[in-house]
Amino acid sequence: MRVFLSYHEDEKGDECAQVLREELAILGIDATMAKHSIKPGASWAQAIRDHLANSSAFLCIASQGYTESPWCQQEIGWAIGRGIPALWVCYDSKEHSVGFLMDKQELIVADPSSQAETAREIGTWLATQEKTHEEARATFIRALAVSSTYRQTRDIVHVLATLDSLTDDEWQQIDDAAATNRQVREAHSYSDRNNGLSNIPVTDWLRRQLNKSANNTWPRRLPVSILQRRGGGRAPTSSILIIPTLKDPHDDQA
Repeated sequence: MRVFLSYHEDEKGDECAQVLREELAILGIDATMAKHSIKPGASWAQAIRDHLANSSAFLCIASQGYTESPWCQQEIGWAIGRGIPALWVCYDSKEHSVGFLMDKQELIVADPSSQAETAREIGTWLATQEKTHEEARATFIRALAVSSTYRQTRDIVHVLATLDSLTDDEWQQIDDAAATNRQVREAHSYSDRNNGLSNIPVTDWLRRQLNKSANNTWPRRLPVSILQRRGGGRAPTSSILIIPTLKDPHDDQA
């Protein structure tokens, strides 16, 4: 799955986009940055148009100066014209969505040093969009099958846990991944100790999380830092679904 990262090309913007790009790759998402994706000698403007045309979603990396960049504004216009899902990822409190994006979801990055959490929330957002949810689900499960670390496994499972359900075929793919990949099979959850969920395989944890979701009559809600903006307003931060973080003392094992 490919997404386009639109960012202001200064030191801060480049840093935010690059680190986020690396974290999204853990989920199996190919995040395009013009700086790293355009070949030497290629037409800059045409290459950006080509990457935009081949992307399933658009992410505005709104660090300081983003809204003042004419290039960024043109990229937003191109994405809106294509009708692909667009998400404003706010790294600076003064950089709020503008124009046709004002009534769209905005992801507030509460802790820029924790890009892993931001990537997971973007993964959840992609899995909830009508135009990307099927591709996103398939992407996460494929990435799980080839996971190379316990941390990667937990990050992917964390996103899958925000879904309403998984199909029988998707569960079969997850079971196959656990059977053939020890980074999936041996990854454990070390959270929810008071509820008897400590030190269990993350695939079992995932089943329990989705079973609880199926028994819940309330609709699923987006992660804590995704706020709905309606006519410039923001929803209260209390209407949030908290997914427990999966921790493993063997993070560094390969």
